[in-house]
Amino acid sequence: MTASRQTVAKNTAAALMREARAAGWARARFEIKPDGSVIVDAGMVDQDSDDNFLASDLRMGK
Repeated sequence: MTASRQTVAKNTAAALMREARAAGWARARFEIKPDGSVIVDAGMVDQDSDDNFLASDLRMGK
């Protein structure tokens, strides 16, 4: 990817992120590939993760 195409891709991603925040999206991830394809992972709610820990599970030692 040439420098000018990288600049265009970065500006496009920045604009998408700005608009996502303005729209109130809770999460947004944009991936622009060198071949011009775009992957968007966005939603109005955060995804639940399976790696939530309780404070009692974080003890060190015995």
